[in-house]
Amino acid sequence: MLFKSLGEKVYIKQPEWKELGFVEWLWADKDTMKDVGGTVKFNESRRVGWYQRMVQPTDGTNFYCLIYTYEDLPVGEVSFHRFDKENRLAELNIKIAYKYRKKGYAKEAIHLLLGYFFYDFGGEVMADRVAIKNTVGQKLLINYGFNFINDSNPDIVLFQLKREEFIKLGKK
Repeated sequence: MLFKSLGEKVYIKQPEWKELGFVEWLWADKDTMKDVGGTVKFNESRRVGWYQRMVQPTDGTNFYCLIYTYEDLPVGEVSFHRFDKENRLAELNIKIAYKYRKKGYAKEAIHLLLGYFFYDFGGEVMADRVAIKNTVGQKLLINYGFNFINDSNPDIVLFQLKREEFIKLGKK
């Protein structure tokens, strides 16, 4: 059974195979992808391996969901990647389609994913490397409660949130 978690404005769920057309559209949308390095091709030949690694059955280090409104409209994606079992750390990914931004969807989707990551999956630290020019992404993480961590890469800003901090935020 695929994962699903409900919020007030949106819900997140692992996509069924038939929903991957939205992922292809999202990654190809220039306005959505300009702050995260540009568009990505998600053709049929790439989908099988990606779906097995990220959704079902997963490789145990990646977890991927689509973000839906309660009108069942897909508006973005939220996931974590490269879970390090020794340090219990993963890297966050969040993308809201450009035309659906500024509605509170990203913050709520992050909250839903972090709830799963910290309480069910057993994670201890969520990190995100954000491009120095992506000030909107940086602001989102700061407003959520992520901490800036000094990174030696001048093009990247590193943020992290620990499980204890998530609990203190009272956002279960």
